[in-house]
Amino acid sequence: MDIDAITQSSVTSVAELIDLAESFKQDQIRDPKIKIAFRGQPQEFRQLTPSFCRQFSRNSVGTAEIIERTLIKEFRKHYAKLVERSSDMPSPVRIENGYDLRCLSVMQHYEIQTRLLDWTSSFWIAVYFATASDPSNCAELWYYDRRLFSKQVETEPSLASLLNAEENVPPEPEFLSRRNDQLLVELDPSMTPRMKNQSAHHTVSTNVFADHAPLLFKLSELARTSGDDEFAFKRIIIQNTCKGKVLQFLAEHKEITASSIFPDVVGLGRFLRWQLESLRTMML
Repeated sequence: MDIDAITQSSVTSVAELIDLAESFKQDQIRDPKIKIAFRGQPQEFRQLTPSFCRQFSRNSVGTAEIIERTLIKEFRKHYAKLVERSSDMPSPVRIENGYDLRCLSVMQHYEIQTRLLDWTSSFWIAVYFATASDPSNCAELWYYDRRLFSKQVETEPSLASLLNAEENVPPEPEFLSRRNDQLLVELDPSMTPRMKNQSAHHTVSTNVFADHAPLLFKLSELARTSGDDEFAFKRIIIQNTCKGKVLQFLAEHKEITASSIFPDVVGLGRFLRWQLESLRTMML
């Protein structure tokens, strides 16, 4: 994958972001079947690597999988006893054995690093995540057409359960043990208030250390060979010089702030850590 070939443009102003948002809106009016997923990253990482992967100095898959299984087991045990769990969080039975990916999704809500990668259907929420921290660095805005995964579900129908947001769903297909498949799928159970507020879902790979970017690129290339050229996977750079103005615009015109995106104390703590780093970088 040539990262520069999929980099669409460099944004330098709020006006350019407004134009971009309008272009996505017009695309959807032209074809209502289009469903775009966005992800904002505050630096030019040039990859889409989940936070769990970045904790390891070397890619020992066996070690990472043992650690992951241990974290899932311990989380389930303590989550079931959690007295202060709010009523809008899922019950323990929804993340028990057979629902490992859903368990990881709830773990991520509590700031536990996992192999899941967050996406949102909201252009402006993704822009917020791209610009809310690291003011001295340019940001990335990634996007893909969710129809890239439609043929995958047709080929392997059991994967459709990963997109089921109902309370009583069949157990998930075996996934975490399929490390050699190099499979990337969407997970969209909408189980936590934060995911709902952020119009969010995940991508997740059978390879715990996978960079999701080349896997998404491969899906887009397969779509292109099938004649579906419009099934996009692209990256946009947002210049650091406009981050402050973008945040001001989001607060004043889109009502997108920390309080609207993070509806819980855990999320607020995450936001304040971002703010601390941003202010430290800006003022010192």
